[in-house]
Amino acid sequence: MNLDWLFKRARTPKPVPRRLGLALGGGAIRGAAHLGVLAVLEREGIRPDVVAGVSAGAIVGAGVAAGVPAAEMYEALRKAGWLQIAVPAWRSKLSMLDSSPLGALIERVTEVCDFEGLTLPFAALATDLLTGTQAVITSGPLREAVVASSAIPGLFEPVRREGRLLVDGQLLENVPVQAARDLGADYVLGVDVMPPPGTSGEPTDLRDVMLMSWDVIQRARRGDSVQPDLMVTPDVSGVDPWDFLKIGDAYEAGIAAMEGALPHLRADLAFDADGHASALR
Repeated sequence: MNLDWLFKRARTPKPVPRRLGLALGGGAIRGAAHLGVLAVLEREGIRPDVVAGVSAGAIVGAGVAAGVPAAEMYEALRKAGWLQIAVPAWRSKLSMLDSSPLGALIERVTEVCDFEGLTLPFAALATDLLTGTQAVITSGPLREAVVASSAIPGLFEPVRREGRLLVDGQLLENVPVQAARDLGADYVLGVDVMPPPGTSGEPTDLRDVMLMSWDVIQRARRGDSVQPDLMVTPDVSGVDPWDFLKIGDAYEAGIAAMEGALPHLRADLAFDADGHASALR
């Protein structure tokens, strides 16, 4: 009796569950590109298991972890303006702006007050200004964590939390790949919304100078960063990081970038009927 077919079946690798993680980088208004990436993933039925974010990526990541659809987040951001993000910090000696309104916007969109109310594991990365070390926040008040992760030093008010003085996590890391792995992901999709050097033009005000300085720091640190399994890099070079009128352009750039990366993602991972990732082993 020919039993070759039996041995071939026994040797055929079977799909095993994998945990897909999103690592979303910072970039102010350019972070709207994350929503375009998410819109494509949602359309394809691809759902992450864990999410980590820095700065703008933490804002979007909080929404993902709370189960808010990309379209809903996009509409909330499109209707927002500077008064929904920050107000002058008249009494502060540490910043120009108070981003308390951003915290209120996050709670309103996510309808979640703390990490325990999220549907997915989530990490927001900040930087402890006093020690120069990274703070990976995975518990406690959600708005506090996201505001801290987004607090560009000098521009936005630092956040005091558990004896630390927290500012923008992008100071130490832009795309939080390791944080996503620490949450349990064994395949990480990173989204980098920082444009290549020489594509942003000259700064027009203090905000531009500060954000472009961030970009310089991050480019210098890229070689030291943990790399994702797949990096998506939307072309946001034409998007002013502070211009709310450019949100649509960033969103479309995210869609285009994820469409281009989709064959690669599907080649790396197999997805079951429920949208869960698996790999042939």
